Formats: sequence, C-alpha cells, structure tokens
Amino acid sequence: MREDSLVADFLLSIIDRFTEGILVVCVNSFYIGKRYTDVVGGDYMAYCYEGKTYETIKELAEEYGIDRERIYSFRHRGWSLEEAMRICINDVRGRGRLFEYNGKLYRSPKALAEEYGLPWNSLSHYMQRCKTVEEAVKSCKEAQEKKITLWGKQYQSRYEVAEAFGIRETSITFRSYTRKATLEEIVLELLQKEPIYFEGNTYNTLTELCAKYQVQPCNVFERLKYGKTLEEAVYLPIRNNGKRYEVEYEGKVYQNAAFLCREYHISKSLVKGQQRYKPEYSFIKCFQMIKQLRDECKWPDTEVFAFIPRLKVQGTFYKSLADFAAVIGMTRGQIDAYKSRHHYKNMIEALQAMQRDRIPAYKTEYGLLSYSEARKRRYTYAQMEKLEYIPEALPRYPTLQEFDFTQDSMDVLLRYEELFQKQSRCKREWRDR
Repeated sequence: MREDSLVADFLLSIIDRFTEGILVVCVNSFYIGKRYTDVVGGDYMAYCYEGKTYETIKELAEEYGIDRERIYSFRHRGWSLEEAMRICINDVRGRGRLFEYNGKLYRSPKALAEEYGLPWNSLSHYMQRCKTVEEAVKSCKEAQEKKITLWGKQYQSRYEVAEAFGIRETSITFRSYTRKATLEEIVLELLQKEPIYFEGNTYNTLTELCAKYQVQPCNVFERLKYGKTLEEAVYLPIRNNGKRYEVEYEGKVYQNAAFLCREYHISKSLVKGQQRYKPEYSFIKCFQMIKQLRDECKWPDTEVFAFIPRLKVQGTFYKSLADFAAVIGMTRGQIDAYKSRHHYKNMIEALQAMQRDRIPAYKTEYGLLSYSEARKRRYTYAQMEKLEYIPEALPRYPTLQEFDFTQDSMDVLLRYEELFQKQSRCKREWRDR
C-alpha cells in the first residue's frame, strides 16, 4: 500500500505539471489524475471496482449499501479496495451483503425497498429482526398497510404524524408505550409541553407559536380536533358560521369573544382560564383585568398576550424565574431563598436588595479580594491577618450589577395576583415556573 501511495504521489506531480486536459491512471484500483474544466478545477481521486468508476468512496458505498466508514477503516489498515469491499459485502453481520428475494439479487435494503415502494429504513429495521428476507418484506408491507388514524385523518406512520405537527417521533413513541393514552391525547400534550418545529423555526409551545402568528390557541386546538393539519389550523381565517355570540366592549359590538380578543391581541384561552379561578367574574370582567395587566406591564402591541410573565427586567419579559436566573448565572432556588429569608413580597425589590448586598474583602496587590479568592491566590492565614480588612466591600452577587431594576422593570405575577385578589402561595409560584 505504501508503494502504491508513492506511485500515486509521483503520478499526480507529473499530471499537475504537464497536463491540461484529463489524464487518468489506474494504480491498484485507484484512479488518479488532474481534472480541468472551464469553471472549477482541482485534484481528485476516483475509484474503480468491478469495471465501474466511482469518484468518491461515498458513491461506491451507497451503490452497495455499505457504511463508508468501514471501507475507510479497512483502507487505512492497508487493505486494497477489492479486499475491503469483499469483506464488507460478505460481512456476517449482514450490513450491505448480497441477498436474494423472489429470485433476484439485491446489494442493499435500499435497492429492494425502492423496487417495491417500501421505506428503506423500515425494511432495514425488519431485516435485522426477521430470520428471512421474505419475512422482513412481508412485515414491512403489513406495517405500511396499517395506517394510523389521528382526528379522522390517516397517516402512514408515527414519523409522518411527527412531521405534520412539528414534534419529535421519539416523544410520540415513548408515550405510546409508557402511557395508556390515545394518540390524540399524546399529540395535544406534546404540542403544549415540547418544542414545535414550524416553517423553519422552533417554538417552545403551541401557545408561543400562536402568539407569533397572532391566532388564538383555542381556535388552533379546535381545528386540530377536526382533522386539520397544523399549517391549516394556524393559517385558516375565522369564519362566521351563522351563530351569533355577540359581546360588547367599550361601545363596540363584536361577533364573539374570539373577535374581541383578536382585536386587542389577547389570548382567549388566557381570559377563559381566569374564569375557572373566579367563576363569579364574567368574561368581560376577566378580559378587562387581563387588558389592564397587559397595559401596565407594557406588553408589545404586535404580540399576543398569551401567558402571564413572571417578571419584566429592563423591558425584557421572562416567562419564569428560572429563565431570568439562567441569564445571570444563578439558580431559581438562590433567588427564591433570598426573597423568602428577607420577607420580600415583590420580586423586583428582592433583586434590588440582592444587588445592594455586600461581602467583606481584603486589600491585596491584586486589588480587593474576598476570603475565598485570597485563599485561591495562596495567601496564608498569617499573610491575610496583615492585610487591610474592608467590610462590605464587594457585591455578593456580581452578575446583578449590570441591571437597573428601576428602569422598565415589574413583578408581573405579583400585580396579576393583586388584580384577581389571589393569595401569593408558594405552590402557585413554583407551578408557574
């Protein structure tokens, strides 16, 4: 193999110096040469196997249904291309080996699947688990015939369902085996709890997706239950079906509550959710208070107010305390513990107090250092006793110093609880996070 490589390098140097067209030389199943075109030029190495030329190992591997990394592995160990291909094709594990079906030889499951119109990944799956090729093909065909029905619409597989709704197939499969739930219940749960991939973008939940496209989540859910795809559920306009559930707000009459909420960019499901906590409140009363909260926290007019944010810091809304804690490099528990220990009701006030909190430091040649930092600098106890000790010199939480909590900041959850006369309960706060 080393001699072949030396010969190849020598020939390439000659080709590079003296050729202007295409010159190809075969050395132990290698085709080497220099290709020049009008647009792109460069060195390349082609491969010859069983009388056919391949420009790359990848092309050769795909032709025979072999993992190209295995070919590279054998080649790096000094095996010739013929030897490497023979070993891979006749591999006892069955990857890429020649097999027969209906009196015809096939070099890969992909070739067989393409001829019979089957998904090659599914066929490969069954070939690894079935004793014969005939049994694998039969099982694959039966699986294709068993279509999955979701909200009255048929799908070929869970993968097709996952693609249609922008969720992960693995999540569907896991819940199908671990829970006694219908496919409809599983899909609805995943749409609310897991990221959704839609039109090239990823959204944390369906509510976030609906806020982006300014549609009501309740409308999307209802459309999904009627067999609409996710794309149809998002884009279909609201039509008047003849039923009149008119509502009046500030002297203007709307066809129904959905039209009212859409005009003010407020989620109808958010308003309806408040009625479950306050049954004595009408829909309009809950809407008024949600709108008041939206106006007070200065939610962007271009976005749907679909959830109650935990807090607002310098114009940025944070859905949970954990989200803000991650930004400052802390944990939710650290902030909650400080707030509870010092009996703060308002989260913004607690953060301001944390910002003012100071720890003692020692004046060293490196500047002011805390006790732990001084020890890391290998200062001994005797040396530290000689240093100037300054109480309340350094901020205890340095990452909070860059924030100005007096500018466009608000404890939104606290104001929400005040509007709806809810008691601030620890369980409630933890659930919202």
